Amino acid sequence: MKRFSIKLGFILLVAVIGAVFLNKYIVKDRLTFYPKYFINLGSYLFTRIENFGGFVKKIENFNRLANENDKLRKEQKEVLNLKAKIDNLENENDFLRRAARVSQKFDYPVVYAGIFNLNLVPTGYNVLLNKGAQDGVSEGDVVVTAEGFLVGKIQKVMRNFSRVLFVSDSEFKITVKVMSSGTAGIARGALGGGMYLDFIVQEDEIKEEDVLISTGSDLFPPALIIGSVDYIETNTTQIFKKVRIRPAIKDTQLSRVLVVKMK
Repeated sequence: MKRFSIKLGFILLVAVIGAVFLNKYIVKDRLTFYPKYFINLGSYLFTRIENFGGFVKKIENFNRLANENDKLRKEQKEVLNLKAKIDNLENENDFLRRAARVSQKFDYPVVYAGIFNLNLVPTGYNVLLNKGAQDGVSEGDVVVTAEGFLVGKIQKVMRNFSRVLFVSDSEFKITVKVMSSGTAGIARGALGGGMYLDFIVQEDEIKEEDVLISTGSDLFPPALIIGSVDYIETNTTQIFKKVRIRPAIKDTQLSRVLVVKMK
């Protein structure tokens, strides 16, 4: 009995909605044999169904837009990833072209490397390269940029990375000379102060902006660019001038470097 009532109710509902549909879209409101309240009820139900259908369409449209948005985001990420790879290849090719010119000046083999850490700690600079013993890097090897600017020398070597003694580190020293006059001295690291040039007597010819290069008389190759004279303090009561150096690498973005194998 209960099932029959449900079926009957469903049939009546379909009949009402069908009549309203017929009256509204087929005969254009000309049906007169249905009671007004019957038509009104049907219209109400039909409108609700139409509204529900519109709501469902909106949900479907929202889902479609969300999927399209997802797809566009993925495509955008792929484009950005591809662009990053292209930029990296272009930078690497540019580095290799410049590095090839510099490496020709050395009588030693070179290893191309990348700096993955550079920061100043209380004990000095902490500079790490992504190449180590397995790549043929050894302690004492010299690190330079593709322009021939001195970065430092290998201080400690692990299997797949190595630590660099930076030019501005207080432990770093190298024999240098003024490129234009030949005036020579010892350049040493001064952490945040850059570098200082020692043993320059008052009579030595030197001026601000003079370029300093390695002499090659120690464990470094000759003609490496160290930096330029940044400040000179002269005092006739002292034997030596106080000379400060601005390291060349201070004006360079360090990422890829060359390790000159000295052994």
